[in-house]
Amino acid sequence: MKRPSETASQSPVRSEAPGKIILAGEQFVVLGAPAVAMAINLYSCAEARPNRTSRINVGIDIPLSHLRKSNKAANGISQGFLRPLSIATKATLEHVGRSKHGVDVNVECEIPIAAGLGSSASTTVSIISSVAASQGIVLSRNEIFELAFIPERFLHGKPSGVDQATCIYGGIIEFTRPSDIKPLTVKTDPLLLLCDSGIHHETRTLVGSIVKQSQAKKEEFRGYLSQVSEISRGVSKSLRTDNAEDLGQLMSNNHELLRKVGVSHPKLDHLVNVAIQAGALGAKLTGAGGGGCIIAVCPSPASREKRVGNCRSAGGRLFKSARDKNGVPAIAN
Repeated sequence: MKRPSETASQSPVRSEAPGKIILAGEQFVVLGAPAVAMAINLYSCAEARPNRTSRINVGIDIPLSHLRKSNKAANGISQGFLRPLSIATKATLEHVGRSKHGVDVNVECEIPIAAGLGSSASTTVSIISSVAASQGIVLSRNEIFELAFIPERFLHGKPSGVDQATCIYGGIIEFTRPSDIKPLTVKTDPLLLLCDSGIHHETRTLVGSIVKQSQAKKEEFRGYLSQVSEISRGVSKSLRTDNAEDLGQLMSNNHELLRKVGVSHPKLDHLVNVAIQAGALGAKLTGAGGGGCIIAVCPSPASREKRVGNCRSAGGRLFKSARDKNGVPAIAN
């Protein structure tokens, strides 16, 4: 923790963080399997300004199109989003020794909510960075990572840490546990198409179901863990060697495992099948499952344009995702 100034900033301090996708290993990462994740060019931005009171005020601006249809709009935002953001703000002030200071925080989020793209992790880490900087303090990435567990645990129960790690460090990472996070160097960014099903999911419930299943079916899940670990290692290798065909096949294999353990959804399965039938090299859900998004590997830019039309016709909302390389820097106005 660096203290460039002992006085709080009177100007607003902005910090942005990317969203993320999981290329392999989600769900099983909480059981100890490795995961491979990539930060993407969808962002949340937090602006923090000290106020003259001891109150924490948090507001958020989310495009209506990014809210899941099954959300009970106002309650979904206030309970599912504002509370953990207030928790993140309070935890940061306590960490930097300013627990009695007030701050106004406003967040803009262009990441679809509850879609497996790390909206909660992204907003959390951007808030932590901006709130600390508003108090004249710059946190290390490791400090932000540890602080992010506080609101993420409130929201998701027992998160692995892969979401906030990806949003903080940017690029592509290999994640096994909080103490084992490695950047992955790639020759060429994978050509991906991101398709949002528009269906809401709750990460806490879905992860909880996997943990319960693993306890009840120990032998079966031991086999799944072995398969997922092999898939994640293969995905890392395919990214390093720029082998899109292997990447696609491994991602499809990962999706099949997630479908077997019950965390997919009929619409996700349909979108995966549509993408593959239209020529994608492979596809899978990303994130907790139960709704949210799929990602498809495309062989060429021209083929990606074709997949756009196919997935849109199947009822999906399309994003041409690209890798974010920067993670969460703090930016003072």
